[in-house]
Amino acid sequence: MNHENGWRQKLRHGSISFGLTAAVLAAVILLNVAMTALCSGNLWYIDLSPESSYNIYIGDTEEKKASMYTLMDETVSYMDYIIDEANKNREEPVEVEIIFCMDPDLLKSLEMMRYVYYTALNLQKQFPETIKVTYRDVWNNPSSVDMYRSTSYSNIYQTNVIIASGSEFRVTTMRAFYTYDSESGSDVPVGYNGQKWFVKQILDVTGADAPICCLTTNHGEPFADLKLSERDKWPEYREFMNVIEGAGYEIRFLDLSKDEIPENCRLIITFDPQKDFASTYQDPTVKESETVRLDAFLEKAYSFMVFVDADTPELPNLEEYLEFWGIELMHKEGQNESGETVTGNYKVADPAHGLSAGGESFVGQYVPGHGLGYAVLTDILSSATAPKIYFDNATAITYSDYFDNRYVVADEMTGAAPYTFGYYEGNGSVRSVYDMFTAGSKDSLAQYSVVSGGKALKDEEGTPLGGSDVLRLMTIARESRTVAEGQGYTNVDQSSYVCAVGSTAFATDAVLGTTAYGNTDALLATLRYIGKEVNPVGLSFVHLYSAAMDSESYQITDPTTNVTEVQPSIITTAVMLAVIPAVIMLSVGTVILVRRKVRR
Repeated sequence: MNHENGWRQKLRHGSISFGLTAAVLAAVILLNVAMTALCSGNLWYIDLSPESSYNIYIGDTEEKKASMYTLMDETVSYMDYIIDEANKNREEPVEVEIIFCMDPDLLKSLEMMRYVYYTALNLQKQFPETIKVTYRDVWNNPSSVDMYRSTSYSNIYQTNVIIASGSEFRVTTMRAFYTYDSESGSDVPVGYNGQKWFVKQILDVTGADAPICCLTTNHGEPFADLKLSERDKWPEYREFMNVIEGAGYEIRFLDLSKDEIPENCRLIITFDPQKDFASTYQDPTVKESETVRLDAFLEKAYSFMVFVDADTPELPNLEEYLEFWGIELMHKEGQNESGETVTGNYKVADPAHGLSAGGESFVGQYVPGHGLGYAVLTDILSSATAPKIYFDNATAITYSDYFDNRYVVADEMTGAAPYTFGYYEGNGSVRSVYDMFTAGSKDSLAQYSVVSGGKALKDEEGTPLGGSDVLRLMTIARESRTVAEGQGYTNVDQSSYVCAVGSTAFATDAVLGTTAYGNTDALLATLRYIGKEVNPVGLSFVHLYSAAMDSESYQITDPTTNVTEVQPSIITTAVMLAVIPAVIMLSVGTVILVRRKVRR
């Protein structure tokens, strides 16, 4: 009986112990789930990065730099002002929707998207009556964002973020929320400027004050005599205009020789010019050379884009100006049918990637490496299958003699291929030029002939001029310009851009108005990248740090007193957060155990 009672007693005690253990585990799990939900819902996070405790000083005012998960006071002040201004002439309060194009769990798992996501959640928490964060699954349900497509043929990717208010919206890329090293052209971000970018976009959609894109009309451009109000009657450039507007611009026509450039103009486009830019040296009636006016415009950190092709006549003034940006249109002298020596354009054919019998219509090749050309097309290249880009009647572009060729070796860490770019430094400026698309590759070279007036030129022996090579079709140049804010503790990228496209067929309705090619996406990506909108002054970016657990302490210096404090390392802080609760529980358990033994 005693053995049976002892067995039953052990069984009862064991069952109670098992039940208590299960109950404690269940309680811990429920508490963990509840705390996770509570922390996520209320954005309770501890930022262990050095930036979270880094103070900077502007004048006599101390300004605490933002961490990845908190809003700066300046951001809140800007948003208060924007909302107040937007509500002045409205019957209903303004509402802004921030739309992410992937599931929240996926947003949290991607480091670069996670920072953007939590900034949006903080804005929603701070301004719940105005800002709403929503989600669309563009992978499984691409039609859910149809109302936000620039044209019916453009794509919205998972890494895009849409900011919308009423009928106004802006589609932005993940890369826009980060700051990159403009000197090295690296694809690795050095800072997070998500708060500034959200403020810019919200200001834009609530104020409906879109930047202006001016299309020049005084050089024989094909739409020189057209009217924007009669766009439906245009033969082949309606989609081109739709893409420009879809990138967030208001379109204006501009006679650069006499019209004043609008104050809010951020981009000038010259499409298929047939006459050269006017110069005071050649025409005394011209008050100011057009290239001089264009240069003064670009000095404001704005952008210029030009479309040419194999039939574009020689334009000495414009071409000379482009050469100072590292962009040279390829010409060669030869004899025409009459035996005269004339200058002709390169005409590109790529039979290996051809869409026509002779390869004059072909698919352009994306450039390798992670230079500026790659950065512009990041969203396109990050998709499962990069779309085909159509070129026809294309001419070739090379780097001008003013620029040195520089070579970037392959990156073993990221697997990025090597690439070449052009570089110039002098006269107080730093300019670089990068490829975006080429004809042919090292494995299959493209071909070229030399044409003038649509006819092939020959050498003195009667042999048609031409050859084979990897030929540049689209390049983008940048003048790096960094402007200090406040007392110089933060810098803002104020670069200027010049982009040259060697094919006017790239932007016709027949190409932009089809899903067979990705020209719409490539043009949109370029326009959005080089576009300049009003920057809220004073919103600093957060320097990114290595995500690795650092075992070394770091130092913070107060710039007003020069007092340096040694801060614990990230790994030290993490260990303390993990060990302290365990030590407390062990201490409590030890006290209880000792007291129970004393009672016995």
